[in-house]
Amino acid sequence: MNKIEIKNIGDVNRIGNEKWGVDRMNKYTKALYIIDMNNGFVNFGPMANPEYNKLVPEQRKMIDKFRRENQLVNFILEGHDKDALEFKKYPAHCIKGTSEADLIPEFINEVNKPDTLLRYKNSINGMSNKYVQEDVMNANNLKEMVVEGVCTDLCVMYFVINMLTYLDEKNKDIKLFVVKNAIDTFDSPAHNKIEWTNIAYKVLEQAGAILVEDIEELENKEKQYKLI
Repeated sequence: MNKIEIKNIGDVNRIGNEKWGVDRMNKYTKALYIIDMNNGFVNFGPMANPEYNKLVPEQRKMIDKFRRENQLVNFILEGHDKDALEFKKYPAHCIKGTSEADLIPEFINEVNKPDTLLRYKNSINGMSNKYVQEDVMNANNLKEMVVEGVCTDLCVMYFVINMLTYLDEKNKDIKLFVVKNAIDTFDSPAHNKIEWTNIAYKVLEQAGAILVEDIEELENKEKQYKLI
């Protein structure tokens, strides 16, 4: 990817539409997916939870690992239409062209780097973006996926379930790991964080995801499955 200076969300949106072909994707055996680390979920806006900032150091460790290994880093973000149907269920948030839709400051410069893809979605399901599906189809040597981000029982869970289903549909044998200390969800009177986290863990495991506590356990699993 040619270096693009990120000055505003419009630049990032333009990158998010870039299409990579088979030759480019076949380089990778691993792919990291960071889900919904938007300003609008982390820093400000009606859906923001500043507690998610605590995830950044662990996510940074994983990004750095993938950089050292020259593997693919994906940022999957919400970038809603102004009249998104989802706004009937949730307050308007992360509208395309606003700073809420931007990647958090700690990661924004990652988009400039090689081996990086950024994709936007207009729903809680990142797999609804056709480019995400095409990326996976074009990556014929992919053996491992790692997922981190927010929220555990919403966008992370839906992404993982739909990704695993897509892999089954396309007969792609890829190990998918979810890193527990790099995902989180929110607490509210109608949404008990511990309860919904435990539900999500069970659903993810039943779907075929491999849950690991941290990067150290991930690397042990990589050795176990001969992924490194």
